Amino acid sequence: MEIDYTLLREDAGAAVRALIAHIGRGDGDREALLSNTRELCGSFVTIAAATLLLEGRTQPFFMNLCRSAENWRRLLIHLEQRGLTPAPASWGLTPLAGAVVACHWELAAEVAARLTALRQEGEEYAVEFAWVHALGALVLHDVRGQDPAPWLELLERDAREECWPALAWALVRADSSAFTAAFDTAISEHTTRTEKLARAFTTRVDRFAAHRHLWFEGLALLRMARRRGLAVPNGGYRYCPPLALAPVTELYQGDWVLSLSPC
Repeated sequence: MEIDYTLLREDAGAAVRALIAHIGRGDGDREALLSNTRELCGSFVTIAAATLLLEGRTQPFFMNLCRSAENWRRLLIHLEQRGLTPAPASWGLTPLAGAVVACHWELAAEVAARLTALRQEGEEYAVEFAWVHALGALVLHDVRGQDPAPWLELLERDAREECWPALAWALVRADSSAFTAAFDTAISEHTTRTEKLARAFTTRVDRFAAHRHLWFEGLALLRMARRRGLAVPNGGYRYCPPLALAPVTELYQGDWVLSLSPC
């Protein structure tokens, strides 16, 4: 699959400007609001990935991941305050993971705390639902001291491979060797899935490009592992380059956000 990241970043930047101007407090159609905000958040992730991959600039990478997460947080609050059906929990996976990668722990916790606890049939698989809640539970455990066990036990029941719950429990228990072993297996699983998508004619390049060479969930897991003091190898894993885990030196100022309900 050929990916022109320069062109995709330009297109994503234009989409961001158009969507922020279009989406507003008066949007009454939940489906349109959800679709447009999802596209907006994905555009920020595309800009982030392209900037890192093309230029190696880490701080704009982190800032655009924060923009994605902050807009998703605002959407979740808006839907809740309007009494509208929540967004499917699994749709918040990349915004959540991105906030963790950017070390914006409170923003990550805000997104995690607002993930709907009810799976939406037809919109997400059970394993997707369990995985995003497990990641969110790890964030809330780390940031707010909440018990992650119920969601990790759900992941144990629904996961197709043992490496996913093993990763989560290794983080909770601060077990470096167990984490490394599970992460190696998870990278292998992720590689198989990613390369299959890259070969598929039906894969949309604009939605896939940000994830072609970066595994945001994996990067988030490595961030949490290091935060908990686990002995994680310093060398880059495939899809998890060291630059994406560089120190965050700029504070996100809350720019490029939607005007929705008061947040």
